[in-house]
Amino acid sequence: MDKLTDLLQEAKPLYKKRKRQKTIAKMIFSISVPVMLFSSILQLYIEGNNTYFALETNNLQTELLEKDFVLGL
Repeated sequence: MDKLTDLLQEAKPLYKKRKRQKTIAKMIFSISVPVMLFSSILQLYIEGNNTYFALETNNLQTELLEKDFVLGL
């Protein structure tokens, strides 16, 4: 029975260490996944705005060319 008690006393710190490592891994995963999703959504939003502004700028340039050169496009 003393050997069993010794084994349990020896295993207790290892169990706590492993449990702590698992908890830390879960916390990191639960924080990193939303951050990655949010950053990808934000990147898509920024790209969409850039595309929209590029299209608007192109339309403005086309209108200016039509007015300056009286082109019937």
